[in-house]
Amino acid sequence: MFLEIYCRQFSRYTGRFFMVNKNWKIWVFRKAVPVLKKQATPLPVKELAFRAIRFAVTCGRSHPVSFALRPVLGHRQLRSALGLGIAVGAVVMAVYGPLPAGAGDLGGPVSLADMTVSAEVSLTTKTGVRLPLDVYGISQKYWLLHSGIDMRAPLGEPIHPIMSGKVMKVEKEWFGYGNMVVITHGAEYQSLYGHLSKILVREGQVVTTGTIIGEVGSTGRSTGPHLHLEILENGRTVNPATILGIKL
Repeated sequence: MFLEIYCRQFSRYTGRFFMVNKNWKIWVFRKAVPVLKKQATPLPVKELAFRAIRFAVTCGRSHPVSFALRPVLGHRQLRSALGLGIAVGAVVMAVYGPLPAGAGDLGGPVSLADMTVSAEVSLTTKTGVRLPLDVYGISQKYWLLHSGIDMRAPLGEPIHPIMSGKVMKVEKEWFGYGNMVVITHGAEYQSLYGHLSKILVREGQVVTTGTIIGEVGSTGRSTGPHLHLEILENGRTVNPATILGIKL
């Protein structure tokens, strides 16, 4: 109850701003688009500009404050267990939270010693599993608002399937996951590999853990070379670190 009352008051005050500034979406586009076009703009600033445009587009005709708070008010467990401060903070983190892998890397040499994680790990949850990369570093973990893990790696690093399977989907997009491959592993598991620089497999192809399905890149909504890896178990995302035996 307290959460609903507070949010109504918050919406009432901020609503005055959006009533006066009815063309706020135009303002967002006018400010954000030039930021994206300038090559000298720092990558984290470009990322925030992109998120502002995405928010304006997905908001549609909804009130922007109500739209932003909808995930909180519509999630009963989140609303009751976390309380107002953390719940609203989760929404804020969805827009202004950790930037994708590489967003903070604005230049300078990269030390592989700082990036490398030993590939010799104990696989505790499933046999026949391998790491998709031989050289990597975890730049973003699996959590409530991030359905996979981001594995920072050198551009062009070979990518392997985590298990044997069949290529279900191959896509190339300007935004989102960019060049993406989805592989099915029987009826229970699926794995998704995003932001590839090259795709070296085709839909319907049978692959093993020794197959190179592509190379690490920075396509789509990405600000640095990395692999976005998602694993689904019976249609639901699970923590890839658990499946792969990665200790974070």
